[in-house]
Amino acid sequence: MSVSKLLEKICTKLGNNNKPTYVVMAIATVKGICRPIFTMMDKKENPETKKYTAIREGLTEIIAIPVYWASGELAGKLAHVLAKPKNFMDKNLYKQHKKGHVTPEVAKAFDSAKELAENNLSKMNKNLMFIGVCAAALFVIPALCSAAIKPLMNSIQKKHSDNKKHLDINTLEQPSVLMYAPNFQHNDNLKYLSSFHKTPVGGMKVGGV
Repeated sequence: MSVSKLLEKICTKLGNNNKPTYVVMAIATVKGICRPIFTMMDKKENPETKKYTAIREGLTEIIAIPVYWASGELAGKLAHVLAKPKNFMDKNLYKQHKKGHVTPEVAKAFDSAKELAENNLSKMNKNLMFIGVCAAALFVIPALCSAAIKPLMNSIQKKHSDNKKHLDINTLEQPSVLMYAPNFQHNDNLKYLSSFHKTPVGGMKVGGV
């Protein structure tokens, strides 16, 4: 199969069976990949800020993708509940149908309502999916991100801060006096350290001081 035929087949299938969940999941996937990359490419931003922003953006989309799918599919299931003949039929005629009073008028009304329900099932399914993904974007995803990402980022920042403090303490420059001690022999056991402080310090004097 040629590339053009393959693309035509994919596009035809998506066109015949497209869903709002596919669109938002595709957008979330692209955002989850591209936004962290673009953030890290910003040379004007602080490296630490870039790193945490990229992590946060990536985690947000990782959470968003399955939530979009679940919300859309669950909302779409309601179409099977709403697309019933009774919802497309006059209430009095439907009551007669339920009671078994099948007159020509009732039978015709029921058949027409059943046909409308079947024809509108797909449209209702996609519309409800759209409502579901919108609800996910407005309420569900922000709530989950606030509950999951914020504590995680705070933990990462706290750990980084503790490590930085630890490194700062260990890398403090201690004043070295060994370089000023003439004829001082370094010993691993530092057994001459007590006598070293009594060693006179010599060297060039500036300004006659």
